[in-house]
Amino acid sequence: MAASMGWLRCVPHRLMLLVLALPACAEASSKPEQLHIAFAGRDASGAPTGMRVAWFTHDRPAASSLVKYGLKSRALDKTVPEEGSPREYIKGFGFHHVAPLLGLKPDTRYYYAVGNDEDGWSDEWSFTTAPSGRAAARRKISVSVFGDMGWEDSAQRPMEIHVDGLVRNWSATVTRRRLEAMKGSFDMVWHLGDIAYADDAFAHKLLGFTYEECYNGWMNWMQNLSATMPYMVSVGNHESECHSAACYVSERGTALKNFTAYNARWHMPSAESSGVMSMWYSWNYGPVHFVSVNTETDFPNAEEKDTGDSHSRRFPAGHFAPDGAYLKWLEADLKAASEARKAGKGPRWIVAGGHRPYGDITKEHVPLFEKYGVDLYVAGHGHAYVRGTPVNGTTYVMVGGAGCDEMAAPSGLNDTCSYSDGACSGMFAPGFAVAHGSEVYQTSRFATGILQADHHSLSWELVDSETGKVLDSTSIGSPMTAFV
Repeated sequence: MAASMGWLRCVPHRLMLLVLALPACAEASSKPEQLHIAFAGRDASGAPTGMRVAWFTHDRPAASSLVKYGLKSRALDKTVPEEGSPREYIKGFGFHHVAPLLGLKPDTRYYYAVGNDEDGWSDEWSFTTAPSGRAAARRKISVSVFGDMGWEDSAQRPMEIHVDGLVRNWSATVTRRRLEAMKGSFDMVWHLGDIAYADDAFAHKLLGFTYEECYNGWMNWMQNLSATMPYMVSVGNHESECHSAACYVSERGTALKNFTAYNARWHMPSAESSGVMSMWYSWNYGPVHFVSVNTETDFPNAEEKDTGDSHSRRFPAGHFAPDGAYLKWLEADLKAASEARKAGKGPRWIVAGGHRPYGDITKEHVPLFEKYGVDLYVAGHGHAYVRGTPVNGTTYVMVGGAGCDEMAAPSGLNDTCSYSDGACSGMFAPGFAVAHGSEVYQTSRFATGILQADHHSLSWELVDSETGKVLDSTSIGSPMTAFV
Protein backbone atom coordinates (compact mmCIF):
# COMPACT_ATOMS: atom_id res chain seq x y z
CA MET A 1 0.00 0.00 0.00
CA ALA A 2 1.11 3.56 0.58
CA ALA A 3 4.66 4.38 1.54
CA SER A 4 6.18 7.70 2.49
CA MET A 5 9.44 9.47 3.08
CA GLY A 6 8.43 10.53 6.58
CA TRP A 7 11.21 8.40 8.04
CA LEU A 8 13.76 10.80 6.49
CA ARG A 9 12.92 13.45 9.06
CA CYS A 10 14.60 11.20 11.64
CA VAL A 11 17.84 10.81 9.65
CA PRO A 12 20.61 13.24 10.65
CA HIS A 13 22.02 15.45 7.90
CA ARG A 14 25.52 14.04 8.38
CA LEU A 15 24.19 10.51 7.88
CA MET A 16 22.63 11.58 4.58
CA LEU A 17 26.00 12.89 3.43
CA LEU A 18 27.58 9.57 4.39
CA VAL A 19 24.95 7.73 2.37
CA LEU A 20 25.89 9.75 -0.69
CA ALA A 21 29.60 9.26 -0.12
CA LEU A 22 29.35 5.47 -0.30
CA PRO A 23 30.46 4.10 -3.67
CA ALA A 24 28.03 2.51 -6.07
CA CYS A 25 29.10 -1.07 -6.63
CA ALA A 26 27.85 -3.02 -9.60
CA GLU A 27 29.01 -6.33 -10.96
CA ALA A 28 30.81 -5.97 -14.29
CA SER A 29 29.37 -8.34 -16.87
CA SER A 30 27.79 -8.27 -20.30
CA LYS A 31 26.24 -11.71 -19.95
CA PRO A 32 22.44 -11.48 -20.13
CA GLU A 33 20.32 -12.08 -17.03
CA GLN A 34 16.82 -11.27 -15.72
CA LEU A 35 15.06 -12.66 -18.80
CA HIS A 36 11.32 -12.07 -18.98
CA ILE A 37 8.72 -12.27 -21.72
CA ALA A 38 5.31 -10.77 -22.47
CA PHE A 39 2.75 -11.25 -25.21
CA ALA A 40 3.38 -9.21 -28.38
CA GLY A 41 1.81 -8.72 -31.79
CA ARG A 42 -1.81 -9.07 -32.77
CA ASP A 43 -3.41 -11.03 -35.61
CA ALA A 44 -6.76 -10.55 -37.32
CA SER A 45 -8.56 -12.47 -34.56
CA GLY A 46 -6.93 -10.32 -31.87
CA ALA A 47 -4.60 -13.04 -30.59
CA PRO A 48 -0.93 -12.30 -29.84
CA THR A 49 1.48 -13.40 -32.57
CA GLY A 50 4.61 -13.66 -30.46
CA MET A 51 6.54 -12.44 -27.44
CA ARG A 52 8.66 -9.50 -26.42
CA VAL A 53 11.84 -10.75 -24.81
CA ALA A 54 13.56 -8.44 -22.33
CA TRP A 55 16.83 -8.83 -20.43
CA PHE A 56 19.56 -6.99 -18.53
CA THR A 57 23.35 -6.66 -18.71
CA HIS A 58 25.52 -4.90 -16.15
CA ASP A 59 27.78 -3.50 -18.91
CA ARG A 60 26.97 -2.35 -22.43
CA PRO A 61 27.70 -5.32 -24.71
CA ALA A 62 30.67 -4.97 -27.06
CA ALA A 63 28.53 -6.14 -29.98
CA SER A 64 24.85 -5.85 -30.88
CA SER A 65 22.59 -8.16 -28.89
CA LEU A 66 20.25 -10.67 -30.50
CA VAL A 67 17.57 -13.17 -29.73
CA LYS A 68 18.19 -16.48 -31.44
CA TYR A 69 15.25 -18.88 -31.54
CA GLY A 70 13.84 -21.95 -33.21
CA LEU A 71 11.40 -24.83 -33.00
CA LYS A 72 13.92 -27.31 -31.63
CA SER A 73 16.14 -27.18 -28.58
CA ARG A 74 19.79 -26.40 -29.39
CA ALA A 75 18.78 -25.67 -32.99
CA LEU A 76 18.14 -21.94 -32.80
CA ASP A 77 18.28 -21.09 -36.48
CA LYS A 78 16.57 -17.68 -36.53
CA THR A 79 17.67 -14.34 -35.08
CA VAL A 80 16.09 -10.99 -34.23
CA PRO A 81 18.15 -7.94 -33.20
CA GLU A 82 17.30 -6.03 -30.09
CA GLU A 83 14.98 -3.07 -30.57
CA GLY A 84 16.88 0.22 -30.55
CA SER A 85 19.72 0.90 -28.14
CA PRO A 86 19.90 -0.62 -24.67
CA ARG A 87 18.55 1.74 -22.03
CA GLU A 88 20.63 2.92 -19.06
CA TYR A 89 18.26 4.92 -16.87
CA ILE A 90 20.81 5.42 -14.06
CA LYS A 91 24.41 5.87 -15.16
CA GLY A 92 26.56 2.98 -13.94
CA PHE A 93 23.67 0.68 -13.06
CA GLY A 94 23.27 -1.48 -16.13
CA PHE A 95 21.51 -1.72 -19.45
CA HIS A 96 18.03 -2.93 -20.32
CA HIS A 97 17.32 -4.65 -23.64
CA VAL A 98 14.21 -5.78 -25.52
CA ALA A 99 13.47 -7.58 -28.79
CA PRO A 100 10.12 -8.53 -30.36
CA LEU A 101 9.58 -12.01 -31.74
CA LEU A 102 6.58 -11.61 -34.04
CA GLY A 103 4.79 -13.69 -36.64
CA LEU A 104 5.28 -16.94 -34.73
CA LYS A 105 3.09 -20.00 -35.19
CA PRO A 106 0.15 -20.08 -32.79
CA ASP A 107 0.05 -22.56 -29.92
CA THR A 108 3.63 -23.69 -30.59
CA ARG A 109 6.66 -24.20 -28.36
CA TYR A 110 9.71 -22.10 -29.24
CA TYR A 111 13.21 -22.23 -27.78
CA TYR A 112 15.37 -19.12 -27.43
CA ALA A 113 18.48 -17.49 -25.96
CA VAL A 114 19.69 -13.89 -25.87
CA GLY A 115 23.12 -12.28 -26.16
CA ASN A 116 25.87 -12.42 -28.79
CA ASP A 117 28.97 -14.47 -29.62
CA GLU A 118 31.40 -11.90 -28.26
CA ASP A 119 29.85 -11.22 -24.85
CA GLY A 120 28.16 -14.57 -24.32
CA TRP A 121 24.69 -16.06 -24.43
CA SER A 122 22.05 -16.70 -21.82
CA ASP A 123 20.88 -20.18 -21.03
CA GLU A 124 18.31 -21.60 -23.43
CA TRP A 125 14.68 -21.12 -22.42
CA SER A 126 11.37 -21.97 -24.05
CA PHE A 127 7.78 -20.70 -24.19
CA THR A 128 4.49 -21.59 -25.88
CA THR A 129 2.72 -19.04 -28.07
CA ALA A 130 -0.94 -18.13 -27.69
CA PRO A 131 -3.67 -19.99 -29.58
CA SER A 132 -5.53 -18.09 -32.29
CA GLY A 133 -8.98 -18.02 -33.89
CA ARG A 134 -11.36 -20.86 -33.05
CA ALA A 135 -8.65 -22.69 -31.14
CA ALA A 136 -8.35 -19.68 -28.81
CA ALA A 137 -12.09 -19.58 -28.19
CA ARG A 138 -12.13 -23.26 -27.22
CA ARG A 139 -8.90 -23.30 -25.20
CA LYS A 140 -8.91 -23.62 -21.43
CA ILE A 141 -6.38 -21.27 -19.87
CA SER A 142 -5.04 -20.93 -16.34
CA VAL A 143 -3.50 -17.71 -15.00
CA SER A 144 -1.63 -17.03 -11.75
CA VAL A 145 -2.85 -13.68 -10.42
CA PHE A 146 -1.52 -11.67 -7.47
CA GLY A 147 -0.22 -8.30 -6.41
CA ASP A 148 2.28 -6.88 -3.94
CA MET A 149 5.26 -9.24 -3.90
CA GLY A 150 8.61 -8.36 -2.40
CA TRP A 151 12.02 -10.00 -2.66
CA GLU A 152 12.94 -12.88 -0.34
CA ASP A 153 12.06 -12.35 3.36
CA SER A 154 13.05 -10.75 6.65
CA ALA A 155 15.34 -13.67 7.55
CA GLN A 156 17.44 -13.23 4.41
CA ARG A 157 17.04 -9.44 4.31
CA PRO A 158 16.51 -8.22 7.90
CA MET A 159 14.80 -4.88 8.39
CA GLU A 160 16.92 -2.12 9.91
CA ILE A 161 13.84 0.05 10.44
CA HIS A 162 10.14 -0.76 10.55
CA VAL A 163 8.09 2.43 10.41
CA ASP A 164 5.59 3.94 7.95
CA GLY A 165 4.04 0.54 7.21
CA LEU A 166 7.29 -1.44 7.11
CA VAL A 167 7.13 -4.57 9.28
CA ARG A 168 9.71 -6.62 11.13
CA ASN A 169 8.52 -10.11 10.15
CA TRP A 170 7.53 -10.77 6.53
CA SER A 171 8.10 -13.17 3.65
CA ALA A 172 7.73 -13.36 -0.12
CA THR A 173 9.75 -16.59 -0.18
CA VAL A 174 6.69 -18.61 0.84
CA THR A 175 4.81 -17.50 -2.27
CA ARG A 176 7.86 -17.83 -4.54
CA ARG A 177 8.22 -21.48 -3.49
CA ARG A 178 4.52 -22.14 -4.04
CA LEU A 179 4.63 -20.59 -7.52
CA GLU A 180 7.57 -22.85 -8.38
CA ALA A 181 5.71 -25.89 -7.06
CA MET A 182 2.67 -24.96 -9.16
CA LYS A 183 4.64 -24.19 -12.31
CA GLY A 184 3.12 -26.18 -15.14
CA SER A 185 -0.41 -25.75 -13.78
CA PHE A 186 -0.76 -22.21 -15.13
CA ASP A 187 0.06 -20.66 -18.52
CA MET A 188 0.64 -17.03 -17.63
CA VAL A 189 1.33 -14.75 -14.66
CA TRP A 190 -0.43 -11.45 -14.05
CA HIS A 191 1.32 -9.37 -11.38
CA LEU A 192 -1.02 -6.56 -10.30
CA GLY A 193 1.57 -3.98 -9.32
CA ASP A 194 4.01 -3.38 -6.45
CA ILE A 195 6.79 -5.43 -7.97
CA ALA A 196 9.85 -6.23 -5.81
CA TYR A 197 9.38 -3.27 -3.40
CA ALA A 198 12.66 -1.76 -4.56
CA ASP A 199 11.49 1.58 -3.15
CA ASP A 200 11.52 -0.03 0.32
CA ALA A 201 15.03 -1.45 -0.13
CA PHE A 202 16.48 1.32 2.05
CA ALA A 203 14.82 -0.28 5.10
CA HIS A 204 17.18 -3.26 4.78
CA LYS A 205 20.35 -1.19 4.37
CA LEU A 206 20.11 2.43 5.45
CA LEU A 207 23.58 3.33 4.20
CA GLY A 208 23.94 3.28 0.45
CA PHE A 209 21.82 3.03 -2.67
CA THR A 210 20.08 -0.38 -2.90
CA TYR A 211 17.08 0.24 -5.20
CA GLU A 212 18.71 -1.38 -8.22
CA GLU A 213 20.26 -4.22 -6.18
CA CYS A 214 16.78 -5.14 -4.96
CA TYR A 215 15.09 -4.88 -8.36
CA ASN A 216 17.85 -6.87 -10.06
CA GLY A 217 17.77 -9.49 -7.35
CA TRP A 218 14.02 -9.89 -7.66
CA MET A 219 14.15 -10.18 -11.45
CA ASN A 220 16.73 -12.97 -11.29
CA TRP A 221 14.79 -14.64 -8.48
CA MET A 222 11.70 -14.78 -10.71
CA GLN A 223 13.47 -15.66 -13.96
CA ASN A 224 12.57 -19.35 -13.86
CA LEU A 225 8.95 -18.24 -14.26
CA SER A 226 9.28 -15.02 -16.23
CA ALA A 227 11.51 -16.48 -18.95
CA THR A 228 9.20 -19.42 -19.64
CA MET A 229 5.71 -17.91 -19.76
CA PRO A 230 4.19 -14.46 -20.33
CA TYR A 231 4.75 -12.40 -17.18
CA MET A 232 2.23 -9.58 -17.54
CA VAL A 233 2.35 -6.64 -15.13
CA SER A 234 0.16 -3.73 -14.08
CA VAL A 235 1.53 -0.57 -12.53
CA GLY A 236 1.36 0.05 -8.76
CA ASN A 237 2.25 2.90 -6.44
CA HIS A 238 5.54 1.26 -5.38
CA GLU A 239 6.74 1.62 -8.98
CA SER A 240 6.49 5.41 -8.87
CA GLU A 241 9.85 6.43 -7.35
CA CYS A 242 12.70 5.69 -4.92
CA HIS A 243 12.31 6.44 -1.20
CA SER A 244 15.85 6.13 0.14
CA ALA A 245 17.94 9.00 1.48
CA ALA A 246 20.37 8.38 -1.38
CA CYS A 247 17.58 9.11 -3.85
CA TYR A 248 16.07 12.00 -1.96
CA VAL A 249 19.28 14.04 -1.89
CA SER A 250 20.85 13.07 -5.21
CA GLU A 251 20.17 12.89 -8.93
CA ARG A 252 19.20 9.22 -8.58
CA GLY A 253 15.84 10.28 -7.20
CA THR A 254 15.24 12.35 -10.32
CA ALA A 255 16.33 9.45 -12.54
CA LEU A 256 13.82 7.13 -10.88
CA LYS A 257 10.82 9.47 -10.74
CA ASN A 258 7.55 8.88 -12.58
CA PHE A 259 7.70 5.09 -12.95
CA THR A 260 10.98 5.18 -14.90
CA ALA A 261 12.38 1.82 -13.75
CA TYR A 262 9.04 0.10 -14.34
CA ASN A 263 8.66 1.35 -17.90
CA ALA A 264 12.31 0.65 -18.74
CA ARG A 265 12.18 -2.94 -17.52
CA TRP A 266 8.72 -4.08 -18.61
CA HIS A 267 7.42 -4.15 -22.19
CA MET A 268 3.72 -4.89 -22.40
CA PRO A 269 1.59 -4.97 -25.62
CA SER A 270 0.57 -1.32 -25.46
CA ALA A 271 1.33 -0.51 -29.10
CA GLU A 272 -0.88 -3.40 -30.21
CA SER A 273 -3.78 -2.15 -28.07
CA SER A 274 -3.30 1.64 -28.47
CA GLY A 275 -2.20 1.84 -24.85
CA VAL A 276 0.68 3.84 -23.39
CA MET A 277 4.01 2.26 -22.38
CA SER A 278 3.27 -0.36 -19.71
CA MET A 279 0.89 2.01 -17.91
CA TRP A 280 -2.29 0.79 -19.65
CA TYR A 281 -2.91 -1.81 -22.34
CA SER A 282 -4.99 -4.87 -23.20
CA TRP A 283 -4.59 -8.26 -24.85
CA ASN A 284 -6.53 -11.37 -25.77
CA TYR A 285 -5.56 -14.79 -24.52
CA GLY A 286 -7.73 -17.80 -25.17
CA PRO A 287 -11.40 -17.02 -24.38
CA VAL A 288 -10.56 -13.89 -22.35
CA HIS A 289 -10.02 -10.24 -23.19
CA PHE A 290 -7.69 -8.89 -20.48
CA VAL A 291 -7.47 -5.18 -19.68
CA SER A 292 -4.64 -3.79 -17.55
CA VAL A 293 -6.00 -0.54 -16.15
CA ASN A 294 -3.98 2.34 -14.72
CA THR A 295 -5.08 3.05 -11.15
CA GLU A 296 -2.15 5.38 -10.40
CA THR A 297 -2.10 8.31 -12.85
CA ASP A 298 -3.90 10.13 -15.67
CA PHE A 299 -7.39 10.50 -14.26
CA PRO A 300 -8.83 13.15 -11.92
CA ASN A 301 -8.81 11.15 -8.67
CA ALA A 302 -5.58 9.24 -9.28
CA GLU A 303 -3.26 9.18 -6.26
CA GLU A 304 -0.10 9.82 -8.34
CA LYS A 305 -1.63 12.05 -11.00
CA ASP A 306 0.85 14.89 -10.30
CA THR A 307 3.46 13.54 -7.87
CA GLY A 308 4.84 10.14 -6.93
CA ASP A 309 4.05 8.00 -3.91
CA SER A 310 5.81 10.35 -1.47
CA HIS A 311 3.95 13.37 -2.92
CA SER A 312 7.18 15.33 -2.93
CA ARG A 313 7.11 18.08 -5.52
CA ARG A 314 10.68 17.12 -6.39
CA PHE A 315 9.34 13.98 -8.03
CA PRO A 316 6.50 14.89 -10.42
CA ALA A 317 4.50 12.02 -11.88
CA GLY A 318 1.73 11.14 -14.28
CA HIS A 319 0.64 12.91 -17.47
CA PHE A 320 1.61 10.04 -19.75
CA ALA A 321 -1.05 11.22 -22.20
CA PRO A 322 -3.19 14.34 -22.70
CA ASP A 323 -5.86 14.94 -20.06
CA GLY A 324 -8.78 12.56 -20.53
CA ALA A 325 -6.97 10.29 -22.98
CA TYR A 326 -6.61 7.35 -20.61
CA LEU A 327 -10.31 7.10 -19.72
CA LYS A 328 -11.26 7.56 -23.39
CA TRP A 329 -8.93 4.69 -24.24
CA LEU A 330 -10.41 2.50 -21.50
CA GLU A 331 -13.97 3.09 -22.66
CA ALA A 332 -13.07 2.47 -26.30
CA ASP A 333 -11.25 -0.76 -25.43
CA LEU A 334 -14.08 -2.10 -23.26
CA LYS A 335 -16.69 -1.09 -25.82
CA ALA A 336 -14.85 -2.87 -28.63
CA ALA A 337 -14.45 -6.02 -26.52
CA SER A 338 -18.11 -5.97 -25.51
CA GLU A 339 -19.33 -5.49 -29.07
CA ALA A 340 -17.07 -8.23 -30.39
CA ARG A 341 -18.39 -10.59 -27.73
CA LYS A 342 -22.01 -9.80 -28.56
CA ALA A 343 -21.32 -10.30 -32.27
CA GLY A 344 -19.70 -13.68 -31.60
CA LYS A 345 -16.36 -12.44 -32.92
CA GLY A 346 -14.40 -11.94 -29.74
CA PRO A 347 -13.48 -13.55 -26.44
CA ARG A 348 -16.31 -14.78 -24.25
CA TRP A 349 -15.02 -13.11 -21.07
CA ILE A 350 -13.77 -9.63 -20.16
CA VAL A 351 -11.41 -9.46 -17.17
CA ALA A 352 -9.94 -6.17 -15.96
CA GLY A 353 -7.12 -5.81 -13.47
CA GLY A 354 -5.12 -3.06 -11.85
CA HIS A 355 -3.28 -2.29 -8.67
CA ARG A 356 -5.86 -0.50 -6.54
CA PRO A 357 -9.09 -2.17 -5.44
CA TYR A 358 -12.74 -1.22 -5.72
CA GLY A 359 -12.76 1.68 -3.26
CA ASP A 360 -10.12 3.61 -5.20
CA ILE A 361 -11.71 3.23 -8.64
CA THR A 362 -15.44 3.66 -7.97
CA LYS A 363 -15.90 7.01 -9.73
CA GLU A 364 -14.07 6.59 -13.05
CA HIS A 365 -13.64 2.84 -13.62
CA VAL A 366 -16.57 1.02 -12.05
CA PRO A 367 -19.26 2.69 -14.22
CA LEU A 368 -17.37 1.57 -17.33
CA PHE A 369 -17.05 -1.98 -16.00
CA GLU A 370 -20.81 -2.08 -15.47
CA LYS A 371 -21.63 -0.44 -18.81
CA TYR A 372 -19.60 -2.88 -20.88
CA GLY A 373 -20.08 -6.09 -18.93
CA VAL A 374 -16.72 -6.69 -17.28
CA ASP A 375 -17.02 -10.09 -15.62
CA LEU A 376 -14.19 -9.78 -13.09
CA TYR A 377 -11.93 -7.07 -11.67
CA VAL A 378 -8.79 -8.19 -9.81
CA ALA A 379 -6.54 -5.91 -7.77
CA GLY A 380 -3.86 -5.79 -5.10
CA HIS A 381 -2.71 -2.85 -2.92
CA GLY A 382 -4.34 -4.18 0.25
CA HIS A 383 -2.01 -6.82 1.70
CA ALA A 384 -4.64 -9.49 2.17
CA TYR A 385 -7.44 -11.18 0.24
CA VAL A 386 -11.09 -10.17 0.01
CA ARG A 387 -13.71 -11.42 -2.44
CA GLY A 388 -17.18 -10.04 -2.95
CA THR A 389 -20.35 -11.22 -4.65
CA PRO A 390 -21.06 -9.71 -8.11
CA VAL A 391 -22.14 -6.06 -8.15
CA ASN A 392 -24.10 -5.10 -11.25
CA GLY A 393 -22.55 -8.07 -13.05
CA THR A 394 -18.91 -7.58 -12.00
CA THR A 395 -17.12 -9.63 -9.35
CA TYR A 396 -14.44 -7.73 -7.41
CA VAL A 397 -11.43 -9.46 -5.84
CA MET A 398 -8.49 -8.00 -3.95
CA VAL A 399 -5.55 -10.43 -4.01
CA GLY A 400 -2.61 -8.50 -2.56
CA GLY A 401 -1.26 -11.05 -0.11
CA ALA A 402 1.69 -12.55 -1.98
CA GLY A 403 4.02 -11.21 0.73
CA CYS A 404 6.09 -8.05 0.95
CA ASP A 405 8.06 -5.75 3.24
CA GLU A 406 4.79 -4.16 4.41
CA MET A 407 2.76 -7.33 5.10
CA ALA A 408 3.22 -8.95 8.50
CA ALA A 409 3.51 -12.74 8.49
CA PRO A 410 0.14 -14.26 9.49
CA SER A 411 -0.10 -15.42 13.07
CA GLY A 412 -2.35 -18.39 12.31
CA LEU A 413 -5.00 -17.05 14.68
CA ASN A 414 -8.19 -15.60 13.18
CA ASP A 415 -6.45 -14.92 9.87
CA THR A 416 -9.28 -16.31 7.73
CA CYS A 417 -13.05 -15.96 7.90
CA SER A 418 -16.22 -16.22 5.86
CA TYR A 419 -18.81 -13.46 6.11
CA SER A 420 -21.58 -16.06 5.97
CA ASP A 421 -20.88 -17.07 9.56
CA GLY A 422 -21.61 -13.54 10.76
CA ALA A 423 -18.41 -13.31 12.82
CA CYS A 424 -16.11 -11.68 10.27
CA SER A 425 -14.61 -8.33 11.24
CA GLY A 426 -13.37 -6.32 8.30
CA MET A 427 -9.62 -5.86 7.85
CA PHE A 428 -10.18 -2.71 5.81
CA ALA A 429 -12.61 0.19 5.80
CA PRO A 430 -16.02 -0.78 4.36
CA GLY A 431 -16.04 -0.43 0.59
CA PHE A 432 -12.24 -0.40 0.21
CA ALA A 433 -11.44 -3.93 -1.01
CA VAL A 434 -14.82 -4.71 -2.55
CA ALA A 435 -18.24 -3.04 -2.55
CA HIS A 436 -19.63 -2.59 0.96
CA GLY A 437 -22.10 -5.35 1.76
CA SER A 438 -20.84 -7.66 -0.98
CA GLU A 439 -18.02 -9.22 1.10
CA VAL A 440 -17.93 -13.03 1.10
CA TYR A 441 -14.50 -14.17 2.24
CA GLN A 442 -11.27 -12.66 3.58
CA THR A 443 -7.89 -13.89 4.72
CA SER A 444 -4.53 -12.46 5.72
CA ARG A 445 -2.72 -15.66 4.74
CA PHE A 446 0.09 -15.50 2.16
CA ALA A 447 -1.80 -16.53 -0.99
CA THR A 448 -2.20 -16.12 -4.75
CA GLY A 449 -5.11 -16.53 -7.13
CA ILE A 450 -5.71 -18.89 -10.02
CA LEU A 451 -8.05 -17.76 -12.79
CA GLN A 452 -9.30 -20.48 -15.13
CA ALA A 453 -11.39 -19.89 -18.23
CA ASP A 454 -12.81 -21.76 -21.19
CA HIS A 455 -15.70 -20.97 -23.52
CA HIS A 456 -18.19 -22.33 -20.95
CA SER A 457 -16.98 -20.99 -17.63
CA LEU A 458 -14.81 -18.55 -15.70
CA SER A 459 -13.63 -19.69 -12.27
CA TRP A 460 -11.42 -18.39 -9.48
CA GLU A 461 -9.44 -20.01 -6.66
CA LEU A 462 -7.23 -18.70 -3.88
CA VAL A 463 -4.27 -20.94 -3.03
CA ASP A 464 -2.52 -20.80 0.35
CA SER A 465 1.19 -20.22 -0.30
CA GLU A 466 2.31 -22.23 2.73
CA THR A 467 0.05 -25.28 2.51
CA GLY A 468 -1.10 -25.33 -1.13
CA LYS A 469 -4.68 -25.64 0.12
CA VAL A 470 -7.47 -23.96 -1.83
CA LEU A 471 -8.86 -21.40 0.61
CA ASP A 472 -11.60 -19.90 -1.54
CA SER A 473 -13.22 -20.68 -4.88
CA THR A 474 -16.08 -19.42 -6.96
CA SER A 475 -17.61 -19.67 -10.42
CA ILE A 476 -17.98 -16.29 -12.07
CA GLY A 477 -20.64 -15.36 -14.60
CA SER A 478 -23.30 -17.48 -16.25
CA PRO A 479 -22.90 -19.69 -19.33
CA MET A 480 -23.84 -18.20 -22.67
CA THR A 481 -23.25 -19.14 -26.28
CA ALA A 482 -19.58 -18.93 -27.13
CA PHE A 483 -18.29 -17.93 -30.55
CA VAL A 484 -17.14 -20.88 -32.65
